[in-house]
Amino acid sequence: MNHNIFNSFSLAGNIAKINEVKEQSNGTKYQYITLCQNNKYLNKSGEYIDQANFFDIKIYEKNFQDFEKIEVGKYVNIFGKIKVYKDNENKTILSLVGNACRSLSKEKIPDVFDYDWLNEGDDREMEV
Repeated sequence: MNHNIFNSFSLAGNIAKINEVKEQSNGTKYQYITLCQNNKYLNKSGEYIDQANFFDIKIYEKNFQDFEKIEVGKYVNIFGKIKVYKDNENKTILSLVGNACRSLSKEKIPDVFDYDWLNEGDDREMEV
C-alpha cells in the first residue's frame, strides 16, 4: 500500500448532513458533511445508553467525485487526514479532511482498517 496512514482517520457511520458547497478566499471549493456514530455502553446502573457522536468532515473539490454517491442516512466508511493547526487565539484546532468514501452494509461490516479499498483502480497519492 502506498498511502501514508499516520495522522489519518477511518470512521464508519451514517451520513447525518451534507452542507452546501462553499468557496474559500483563494477560490478552492469545499463542503462539510456530518457523520454520525452511535455508541452503546453500559452505565453504572446496568442500563445500556445509546450515545450519538457527530463528526464534521471537510471535503475539498478535488475529492468531490469520491463522495458524489453519498446521501443522508447512508452507512459509509470515510478515510482521510487529521489536520492540526493553531487559530488566531493560539488554540489548537483539530480538523478532519476526507479523502475517500465507500458505502457499507450494516449486515456485513468489513474491517474499517482494511485500507486496500483505497487502492482499487486508483494510483494517486493522498494529499491534504
